Amino acid sequence: MKHLNRVFTLLILVSAALSFNGCKKDENKQSEEETQLNKLKSDQWTLTSAADPSDRTAEYPGMKLTISGNFTEGGTYHYTSTATSWPSVSPWKKEDDWKFQPAAISSGIVRQSDLQAMDYTLSNSDKTLTIHFTYSGPGFNNGRTESVEGDWTFVFTRP
Repeated sequence: MKHLNRVFTLLILVSAALSFNGCKKDENKQSEEETQLNKLKSDQWTLTSAADPSDRTAEYPGMKLTISGNFTEGGTYHYTSTATSWPSVSPWKKEDDWKFQPAAISSGIVRQSDLQAMDYTLSNSDKTLTIHFTYSGPGFNNGRTESVEGDWTFVFTRP
């Protein structure tokens, strides 16, 4: 009978240990924000089109977009854009800090200098980045008063 009690006690201890192990959180699992940041910053993006809705791609020749930053929940990240030349005025700031929109991490960011909300989508196995926003303001670059207000869409690709 003592032997049976020991076996029974051992079974209870093993069951309890397995049960507690099953309750552990997966500490290696990334948050949605960290996953999206890693997708966005993994390579340099190349502009394939810019429109307002007329084609404005030629105004951004050779444009490249680099997204950077170290993940922190609710963190602020950075982007830098380069091009062979830049339009006299643009709704796209050459570089700025940005954050994910808290309620739309997988589809929205906010440029921090002017709090411009921007929608983004990743497609084509995360190799195409489309950024859409409605801009109203004087634009960035040399301060000319040329109008750049309206609905803008920038499409980037990466290898």
